[in-house]
Amino acid sequence: MLSEDERYLEFHEERYRLLLRCVAGSLSRCGAQCPDILVAGPSHEVRLVAERHPAARIDTLGIYDQRYPAPGGRHHEMDLNLSRDPAHWPAIGPYQLVILAEVIEHLQTSPQAVFKFLRGALRPGGELIVQTPNAASLAKRWNLLVGRNPFMPIPNAPGSSQHWREYTAGELIAAAGEAGLEPIGLSIDNCYRHQGMRARFYLRAGRLAPRALRDCITLTVARPSGPVPIVCR
Repeated sequence: MLSEDERYLEFHEERYRLLLRCVAGSLSRCGAQCPDILVAGPSHEVRLVAERHPAARIDTLGIYDQRYPAPGGRHHEMDLNLSRDPAHWPAIGPYQLVILAEVIEHLQTSPQAVFKFLRGALRPGGELIVQTPNAASLAKRWNLLVGRNPFMPIPNAPGSSQHWREYTAGELIAAAGEAGLEPIGLSIDNCYRHQGMRARFYLRAGRLAPRALRDCITLTVARPSGPVPIVCR
């Protein structure tokens, strides 16, 4: 029987493959031999990025989790919900790359506030990669069509890790723009490995559906250091 971590990695395997491709692209554009990377809300991507880019110095940010130590770097303790108040922003960076993967939907603060804080941690020309479920995916639209709420209920227990708010790609791009970040790459695809016959049918249907209806958003934005080209993927 698979452990909880193994099940998570299996479910998110395609998402992690895409994330690693985006990381490689960002580091190639920055051109640094020993890049400084910040992983906000660290999870398995800390280890995966460290294995692919052993020369990188990787720091982490968020609530400390001993399962995901910063290899060769340091951890910055911060509840990202406090991003709304600049008085709680730690002085960190500057980084060539910040990774915010499967985090923004768990926060009870606006993405604009989080992006403004992380923009300050980037050096000019540095990039932020955001991954999050698509609030407008085909599966969620289907659930609404048949009268089911596609979103998680608010729990009784404080400190729960459920999704408080999911976003569309347009919402994230607009929030990044308000924070002074410019989009350079956007992918919307089916990256979650659901199991069962219904899931297989959904994945086949998803290949035919418009990209905006797929289930995982990966957005790369940059802190400008001059004109930033738009790269469509």
